[in-house]
Amino acid sequence: MKSIHNTVKAQFSQHAEYYAQSTAHAKGDTLDVILEFAEPKGTEQVLDIATGTGFTAFAFAPNVANVIATDLTAEMLVKAAELAQEQAIPNVAFSLAAAEALPFASASYDLVTCRLAPHHFQDVPAFLSEVHRVLRQNGLFCMVDSVSPESEELIRWQNRVETLRDDSHVYGYPPSQWDAMITAAGFTIERFAHARNAQMSFLWWVRPEKNPPAVVREIRDAFAQLSPDEAKAHYTVRPVGEDFYFSWPMYAVKARRC
Repeated sequence: MKSIHNTVKAQFSQHAEYYAQSTAHAKGDTLDVILEFAEPKGTEQVLDIATGTGFTAFAFAPNVANVIATDLTAEMLVKAAELAQEQAIPNVAFSLAAAEALPFASASYDLVTCRLAPHHFQDVPAFLSEVHRVLRQNGLFCMVDSVSPESEELIRWQNRVETLRDDSHVYGYPPSQWDAMITAAGFTIERFAHARNAQMSFLWWVRPEKNPPAVVREIRDAFAQLSPDEAKAHYTVRPVGEDFYFSWPMYAVKARRC
């Protein structure tokens, strides 16, 4: 686990500003979906896991009592704290923590959220076990993450492309595997939804300032090898001049702790 954690920290410590400016993380359908699923009443103690630069925590803060936002990378939390101060959000606190080993007492939270992060987790069952542990009885777990289509070929394709671009990517599961893991961890799935985040410019997403030209070409060629139906149906590919826009499929789940 340490090797993956070190890779994640090395990756995200360099790109806090990049994620702070990311419309795919700051906006998109997934933020609306996770808020709708959670149905906050204003009294909840919330834990947001792998908060990055804090967008999910900030969205929940006005609608709950308190939010603890965790991340594995200190630089991300520093940037999130700056943004919280700029936006005058008083009820968010930050904690450095791995998703698989949360430093909180059992049955501490009414709601646990996690958005656009678990594909970076080395041990998803351990993460889900920790979520179950820190939730109170009947507490809610609301998660959104990018997923692979239910196709062995596209599962391999998408995970290859993601890993080429970012070596902190671990694995993007299809929705059926998420359902099985969440249920096995002791949750009852109450709702699910297929969603999209904001479309991303390939030339922005691929990070040519970080990735060598040969890697950028390899990733672009991989997209070109998709059939037109696959590109449109699964990844919403839309050519724009020398660039193209696309989005990953997303899966949202609302699950209750049994």
